[in-house]
Amino acid sequence: MTIVLDRKKAVPLYIQIKDHIQMLIERGSLKPNTRLPSTRKLASSLGVSRNVVIMAYQELESNGYIFSGIGSGTFVSKIMARKSRWMGKTEKLKMNYKGLYAPNWNRFFSEAFTCIENIRNLDRSNRLISFDPVVSDSTFPDIRNFKKSINSALDSYGSLLLKSDSPRGFEPLLMYLKDYLSLKGINCDEENIIVVNGTQQGLSLLGRLFIDSGDTVTLENMSYPGALSVFRALQANCIGIPINQNGIDLDILANVLRRRKVKLLYLIPTFHNPLGCVLPEDKREELLNICMENQVVVIEDDYANGLSFHNREIAPLKARDDYENVIYLGSFSETLSPAIRLSWVVAPKEIIRKLILIRKASDLFTNPILQASVVEYCRKGFLTRLIKKKISTLKQKSESIDKAMRLYFPPEVYWEKSQGGLYQWVELPSRIDSLSLLLRTIKRNVIFAPDRFFSVEEWKKSGFRLSFNAVGEEQIEEGIKIIGDELKKMISK
Repeated sequence: MTIVLDRKKAVPLYIQIKDHIQMLIERGSLKPNTRLPSTRKLASSLGVSRNVVIMAYQELESNGYIFSGIGSGTFVSKIMARKSRWMGKTEKLKMNYKGLYAPNWNRFFSEAFTCIENIRNLDRSNRLISFDPVVSDSTFPDIRNFKKSINSALDSYGSLLLKSDSPRGFEPLLMYLKDYLSLKGINCDEENIIVVNGTQQGLSLLGRLFIDSGDTVTLENMSYPGALSVFRALQANCIGIPINQNGIDLDILANVLRRRKVKLLYLIPTFHNPLGCVLPEDKREELLNICMENQVVVIEDDYANGLSFHNREIAPLKARDDYENVIYLGSFSETLSPAIRLSWVVAPKEIIRKLILIRKASDLFTNPILQASVVEYCRKGFLTRLIKKKISTLKQKSESIDKAMRLYFPPEVYWEKSQGGLYQWVELPSRIDSLSLLLRTIKRNVIFAPDRFFSVEEWKKSGFRLSFNAVGEEQIEEGIKIIGDELKKMISK
């Protein structure tokens, strides 16, 4: 089987391999039950990483073109081979979608997001050491009590949970959130809250409310990729404000806001993603004043508040919001489980009413059974106990990563030990490209998130993010040692 790869094409190599094998199957050149070369053998013959071939085979298998037998190899599917020959006879009747996609579709993509999608398709065997939650096999540690909460919700609310719910949220959950937020210093009514399917949906609704094509949005120059994809898809002009371990640069922010008409500032002031830093108390008040003076809406993403390693209570920006220009995003995804796509937006009532109307265009309400189950889980005290356990686990992993980096990383690498949250940021010498480092460590089955996944504009530094949540405690030292080995090779060149 001869495959010619064009490395100058924008099409990823694994897609080129997949397309060529698929074409051979559809033409009948590869017969049913034909055994394909092993991933190792094909990778060697093509001069590519084995992971590239694995990703191509995974695509083919998911589409039904091939199947794998345990210990026996990979073979062409009988059913798809027959179907493909039939499709070949009626090829002119197939729908051609080329040219029909909206121009905005391309705004969802960048080199970083393509890399993320490629990583999702990596071999998820036990050999892979993942320092990034994109590829993580984290299991919910308290399934027994969550089952109890589901049963309790069904017993308590019965058939009410099978009826259409309010687009604002399940009333008992709204009541719980009102009390929960008051403990953080956020005083609001239930009418100030809307429950959404994850932070991403909350950002999407807010973006559709505030952003027109060409509007300017500011973010920290290293930021959550999901927010960046939402704003860019809406054709916003995104400006990245420099950020370091002391938080966003307020002098540059003030200068930008004076010179440009900016609608929104999106930021993560507490246990920032990806840097892990916390915006100091004195800078929080100053930031709110700057934004109010320039009539800029602040969107505060508080995804990890409560995950402090040192029992430090950090009041959200929203707790200081005398001007009502802060819109607050909170979530159960990080404190409870990533699979619990349950978040909330806190905003003035006028904003919530408008978000409800926008929501109805695509999604009527959030699953009431899930909302009721989470309410029961929280009210029974299970969440409080879970968070304590989670903090203990995250802190231990943070300690282990810090210890391993001190042992295996070269002295040119810099980091500040994380004080909470889910992430550790590592800064590299500017001449070292973190994506090039990732491409090296992938070959040794270790992954992390390089800086370009998060950069809004050109990032003059270099670095990468390590996730505490994604990696097993027993894998930390081995993974860090591999990263350190490759770093030393790159630095010594």
